[in-house]
Amino acid sequence: MLQSIPCLNPEVQWEELESGALMAVYRRHESVLKRLWRRFLSAPEVAQVALDDAGSMVVRAIDGRRTVDDLIGCVARELRLSRRESEVSLLKYMDMLGRRRLIGFMAPGRKGEER
Repeated sequence: MLQSIPCLNPEVQWEELESGALMAVYRRHESVLKRLWRRFLSAPEVAQVALDDAGSMVVRAIDGRRTVDDLIGCVARELRLSRRESEVSLLKYMDMLGRRRLIGFMAPGRKGEER
């Protein structure tokens, strides 16, 4: 996992807020049952997630070349955290971004070929 390369989902729009933080705007990916329930409730198809400063810094650092391990080092330096604190926090954050399909991961050694 640490050698995988995170990539931003090209279907997600990233907007910069006045505060300098980023907001992700994306279409929800749901099961058929959830989609029917959302339509019944007239809930929007589009979701928005506003990131905090640290989250925005991480997303800006995702360039399709840096590995998860590289990003852990960036977070540790920028936020003055220990390597272990950075690793735990970043892996949790990457999991959340991945579950929402805001990012994906390329296997090590397969740069330029998305998974």
